[in-house]
Amino acid sequence: MAKTVSVVAALAVIWTVPAAAVDWTGYASIGTDYIYRGVSLLDSGPALQGGVEGRFADNFIAGVSAVRIDRQWLYYQDVDDHVQVDFYAGADFGCGPNCRARLLVSRYQFPGPDTRDWTEGTAAVEFFDRFGASYSWSPEGLGSNVITRTTEAWVQQPFSLTTSVELAYGQVAISRFNYWYAHVGVSHRIGRFVFGLTQYVGDPGLKHLLFDSHSNRLVLTVSTAF
Repeated sequence: MAKTVSVVAALAVIWTVPAAAVDWTGYASIGTDYIYRGVSLLDSGPALQGGVEGRFADNFIAGVSAVRIDRQWLYYQDVDDHVQVDFYAGADFGCGPNCRARLLVSRYQFPGPDTRDWTEGTAAVEFFDRFGASYSWSPEGLGSNVITRTTEAWVQQPFSLTTSVELAYGQVAISRFNYWYAHVGVSHRIGRFVFGLTQYVGDPGLKHLLFDSHSNRLVLTVSTAF
């Protein structure tokens, strides 16, 4: 119960985004696990997530999201209050007739004396609302004390107005260690809710960081946007 209360309190922060935004969007979801860049950060209970984003002056965006977790990416760093909060700001703009780009700076914060907050810059581009790629860089990424670079690519193929399949692949370079992660999933919309079933796969090399089978699992999610 205490874990859920901590997450609900953190999610309340999302409503502090200024009402003066030209436009705003938000989402909430619940899932069977939370896998971040190929690593599960949850041991038990539901994966609760939520966020809101405001758009200002056409191209400027700012937002905040929160997710229930048990630990940071580095496994020996437990998160006592079981929540990760991400504040971000940047620009979202068109880069062609069927292209959009984003430039963001994100700040990941974790309650507790033994956790490590960190900052990351990301550049992303998407074409035709179907496929895209991103590159992220951090001087102390994933709560470590070394430079971290993450490259991701994804493609989404709709089969109907309500059903689609997504494939994604990513690579993380953290100091001299590199690993890959991927997922394939199907989603189906019923009314205001989207039901997703995703298989996550991680680099076997993650075992050297004691992440073992947490990198490979099937995750069910239910989400809604507003």
